[in-house]
Amino acid sequence: MKKSIAVLVCCVLATAAAADTPEAIVVPLKIREELKPRTIIAHNLDNPRGVHVLADGSLLVAEAGLGDLANENTSRLARLTDLDRDGRFDSAGERRVLLDKQYSINILEHVRRDEVFGMASIATGGGAVLATHAIFDGPSQLFEIAGDSVKPLGEAEGNLNSITYDPRRRIWVAASSSRDQVVRVERDGKVHVIAKVPLLASGQQPVPAYVRFDDRTGDTLVSLFSGSTEGETGGDGTEIEPRSAKLIRINPDNAAMADVVTGLTVPTDLVVDKDGRIYVLEFCDEFLDPLKTRDQMWQRASHGGFKRFSGRVLRIDRDRRDVVVIANGLDAPTNIVLRGDTLLISEGMGTPGRKIPQGANVVPLQGFISQIDLGAR
Repeated sequence: MKKSIAVLVCCVLATAAAADTPEAIVVPLKIREELKPRTIIAHNLDNPRGVHVLADGSLLVAEAGLGDLANENTSRLARLTDLDRDGRFDSAGERRVLLDKQYSINILEHVRRDEVFGMASIATGGGAVLATHAIFDGPSQLFEIAGDSVKPLGEAEGNLNSITYDPRRRIWVAASSSRDQVVRVERDGKVHVIAKVPLLASGQQPVPAYVRFDDRTGDTLVSLFSGSTEGETGGDGTEIEPRSAKLIRINPDNAAMADVVTGLTVPTDLVVDKDGRIYVLEFCDEFLDPLKTRDQMWQRASHGGFKRFSGRVLRIDRDRRDVVVIANGLDAPTNIVLRGDTLLISEGMGTPGRKIPQGANVVPLQGFISQIDLGAR
């Protein structure tokens, strides 16, 4: 009798769990556009990554650096303050470096694409602001930011490309991208593996890239950037398949996973608004001009593996099961954060100063932060 009751309870719980996991939203081939105004609010940054908005409106910005073999320690954390109140952070005296001379690396030799790693993610929770320094395959460094002070907390295994705080469990969760893992991180850097994400249906590596706590489900949302079917060091660097990536959610307690959005192309960061809508970045829409050597980057204008200025922002309404493009033409966007009724986006990943195509033109690559006005009609 007790066994029958136990089986019944398990069945009820399983049914409830299934009911709580709606079918994944599939991004259609043709998506309706509701393009919002977009402006650049901070120019000439060296691979901006995570951005955190402080109470006074100033920004904490992680810069991954130059990725230059001859000048390795160019990654940093900076505080940007709009002193002249012009809505931008480009005037003299508006940028203050809080942490300098951190290691920066371009992993072109590994992946044949122009990719720079260094300071990565910034997140807040539990009364603290933490930042990660993440290089390919690790180790990572964990820092705490308090005012203008930056304190090292510890070294962590893997490359913690993104970190988020789970207020329900009071834990920090991170994406360990090159190991295809989602992990729990203690403040001293100790890592506990929650789950290893399986291969995508296309056979590609999943490459969990960014994480965000989801208040609607209590799970962690994870973007799977997707990788080569030949492995990170195989092929020519362009084997990543369009529309094969997705967003999943994972329960940190039992590692249960479910697809949330499928049909994405190399998604990077995401953010959830107060209504539960997801804003997700797509890094590019095509893979062009892989590079074999660093010298190639300077010989001519090159996409460098990722088609420049082909990124976009999707708004995904989970209630209406609706997908809308709110911005396009972004240049290799990596990170996104909500600031009131605007989105702030880090763009321009790659080697600063090299020539890249922009439509029919050629421009120098630069890192910048753009702002999208969500309230505009």
